[in-house]
Amino acid sequence: MSHIHLPDGVVPAIWWAVGYLISLIVVFAVLKRVDAEKVRGRIPEMAMMAAVMLITMSVPLGFIPFHMNFAALAGMLVGPGLGFVVVFVVNFILALLGHGGISVVGLNTLIIGIEALAGGAAFRLLRGKFGAVPSAIVSTAVALLLSTALMILFLSSIGVVNIQSGEGVLHGENHAEDGTGGQEEGLHREDTAYRFGGIALAGWAAVLAVLFLGIILESVVTALVIRFFMKVRPDIVNHASDKDR
Repeated sequence: MSHIHLPDGVVPAIWWAVGYLISLIVVFAVLKRVDAEKVRGRIPEMAMMAAVMLITMSVPLGFIPFHMNFAALAGMLVGPGLGFVVVFVVNFILALLGHGGISVVGLNTLIIGIEALAGGAAFRLLRGKFGAVPSAIVSTAVALLLSTALMILFLSSIGVVNIQSGEGVLHGENHAEDGTGGQEEGLHREDTAYRFGGIALAGWAAVLAVLFLGIILESVVTALVIRFFMKVRPDIVNHASDKDR
C-alpha cells in the first residue's frame, strides 16, 4: 500500500529532488560500506527479490486496494542495506513501466525503503529471542505501519490526502496517473465509501480496515516464506545477519 502512484508534475520539484538526493546518498553509503566480494555472491538473491517485488507491486490483490511490497522480506533475506538498494532498483523499473512517475522514484524509495531497513533490522534484533517466524510477523507489521504513516503524512503535506477525514488515502493516489481517482477491481467505491460485501466504510474506517487486512496478509505471507527458507536454505536467512549487510 505504501507506494506513491502520482504521475510526473504533481509533486513539487523540491520534494522529489530531495527524495532523489537522500535515496541516492543512502544507496551510495550502503554500496560503499559493504564488502564487494561478499556482495557479488548475493546478487542472485537480490535479483530474485527484485523480480518478486516487481510482480507483487504491479498486481493489486483485487478484493482490497492493496498490493504487497515484500520490501520487509527483502530486508530479512538480503539485509536491510542491500534491501534498500533493491527497493531503489524496483521503483525505478516500475516508473519506467508507468507505475508512477519518474519524479517520485526517490520518494518511493525512501518510503518503501523504510520497510526494508526497519523490517530487516527488527528481524535481526528479534530473531534470537523469539524465533524466525514470530519475528518475521512482528517486523513486517512494524515496517508496514511506519512506511504507510510516512506515505500518508507526505501525501497530506502536498494536499493529496485529507488527513482529518482520511479521504484520498486509498483511492486518491492509487490511480492518479489516469486523473480519474480510479477504482480497484472487486471493491466498489461510491463517492468516499467502499463496500466490503454488504458493509460500507468511508474515510478512516475504510483506511484502517484495508491497512489491517493488508498488514496481516503480508506479514503472514512473509513469515511463511521465511519459514520455508529456514527449512530448505537457512543460509540465505543467516547471511542477512552479517554486520556488513
